Amino acid sequence: MRMPTFQRFQKFMQLTAFFVCGMIVGSAIYSALKINIVDEVISRNFKLQAQLESIKQDLEKAQEVRKKNVIRSIVIIFEKPQNKPDIDILTQTALKKELKEDLSVLLGRSIYDINLDSQLARKLLANKSYDQIANKKYIISVKTMLVVDGVLQIWVEATEHLHK
Repeated sequence: MRMPTFQRFQKFMQLTAFFVCGMIVGSAIYSALKINIVDEVISRNFKLQAQLESIKQDLEKAQEVRKKNVIRSIVIIFEKPQNKPDIDILTQTALKKELKEDLSVLLGRSIYDINLDSQLARKLLANKSYDQIANKKYIISVKTMLVVDGVLQIWVEATEHLHK
C-alpha cells in the first residue's frame, strides 16, 4: 500500500490550524465580554441592594410614625465652599452616609421640639472632622437646618482638611 505525500494535505492543515486559532481567539474575546457584563450586573446589584435597604428602613420609620408630626427622614444638601474646589460625588455619598448615622437620633422626634435638638446637633457638628473618606480628612460645617413636612433638610459645607 502506498502512502500519499504530506504535501497534498498541507493547505488543508493550514486552513484547519487557522480555523482552530480563530476559535480560540473568538472564545477568549467572548469570555472577556461576558465577564465584563457580569461584573457590571454584580455592581448594579450591590447598588440596588443598598438602595432597597435604605428604602426599607425609611418605610419602617414611616410606619412607626405615620400620623404623627415627627421627623421621618433626613436630606443632606452640600453647598460648594467659597474659593475651594467642589468635592466629588463618591465623597459626598460617603459623607452623607456618615452624617445620616450621626443625625439618626433626630428621627422620630417631634417637629415642635426640634429647636433644642437642632441647636445641639449644630453645635456637635460644627467643624466636625470625618477621617478615612477616600483616604482624606474632611471638615463639615452646618449652614442651615430646616424641617418641612417631616423632612429634616440640612445644608452643609465640606472642605478637605490639608495636613500640615
